[in-house]
Amino acid sequence: DARLTKKEHKEEKQKDKEPGIEKIYRPIPDEDFEIIPLGEDPTKGIKIDAGLPDLVKKQLEACLKQNDELFAWSAAEMPGIDPE
Repeated sequence: DARLTKKEHKEEKQKDKEPGIEKIYRPIPDEDFEIIPLGEDPTKGIKIDAGLPDLVKKQLEACLKQNDELFAWSAAEMPGIDPE
């Protein structure tokens, strides 16, 4: 049963308010994917659907690599955003 009791719900809300405890929600891919590396840093890559047609993959990869300077990998790289 996915429902929470009132006590459990209250505990969950309290966890959300506690400093240092931060929930990070990320989308979960529903298909297989592959990573297109951008630049020489192996940690910088973009996930794309592995089921895309080969021509689309090649075009998408070329576009991503051509525009890799547009991606921000941290808050410090985003103008106007506090890096903290």
